[in-house]
Amino acid sequence: MSFNLRDYLKIYDDFLDLDLCEEICKEFKEVEWRDHVYYNTRTQEKVIVDNDLSITYATTQNMLEVNKKIWNVVEQYILKDFSNCSQWFNQWSGYSTVRFNRYNADTQMLNHCDHIHSIFDGVRKGVPILSVLGSLNNDYEGGDLIFWGNEKINLKAGQIMVFPSNFMYPHQVKLVTKGVRYSYVSWVW
Repeated sequence: MSFNLRDYLKIYDDFLDLDLCEEICKEFKEVEWRDHVYYNTRTQEKVIVDNDLSITYATTQNMLEVNKKIWNVVEQYILKDFSNCSQWFNQWSGYSTVRFNRYNADTQMLNHCDHIHSIFDGVRKGVPILSVLGSLNNDYEGGDLIFWGNEKINLKAGQIMVFPSNFMYPHQVKLVTKGVRYSYVSWVW
């Protein structure tokens, strides 16, 4: 077992076909976007940050395809890539509906960790264990994905990344300076 945090951040190439990524980005023009809202556990308040990304849970056929495929990458991560942990870590209960993220020019996501509670509605219960993050386009500037304060992760269109959803994986998306950055995320419990 590795003690290097970077070893548990895995990027998978060719998760989505680039044509599918392009089709999804075109479909985003027809969907409704809303403010991204954080929940502050200390104050128990919902917070909206200036210059933050927009989100949607739109469900066109192409977007649903992303949701269906995530199970395969989670299986790869848990059962194959970390099979050495299979005696004590070999199962999960499910994953959240894919949330799509839009970063217009002059927007970003502040440094945070993905210990998401909003995916649990009383019927679904658990603790988020993994974050699944994918990229849909490359035609923007800025918007760097940064882990641990200074490590830039180059996640290209069609790639997907899996990493633990806990305080040891703080990350952010720097300000987009030109174009629109599209990505998506799901959380495994």
